[in-house]
Amino acid sequence: MHANKQRKTGEIIAVLVSVWLGIAAMTASHLWTVYDLSRANSILLKLGSWIPGWWGIGPYAGKETVGLLAWLAAWAILHVIIRNREFNLKAWTQVFAVGFFVILIVNWPPVYHAVLGWLPAFP
Repeated sequence: MHANKQRKTGEIIAVLVSVWLGIAAMTASHLWTVYDLSRANSILLKLGSWIPGWWGIGPYAGKETVGLLAWLAAWAILHVIIRNREFNLKAWTQVFAVGFFVILIVNWPPVYHAVLGWLPAFP
């Protein structure tokens, strides 16, 4: 019989960090399209063309692909590196939550417009 073996926290941390990196990569690709629309969109359209119905969502398919590739690559690498280690799960969960909300705020148009120096044109 198998004993009830608990997983190492390194596996969980690998998942959390890889998810965060995937979201960060998707946000970075979005900000790239805001900064350099014509160049970014042409590359992201090609990158996302493997997704069924990609023409209906345009460059967002490429942004999804960037996030997916970053997530899978980070998960594979981190899983191999830290799967057998123990970490403070509570602290890492809090870091993930804060990091998630930072990305959420950075992805908000008034924030990245201010960072890029774009001011609204008021009448």
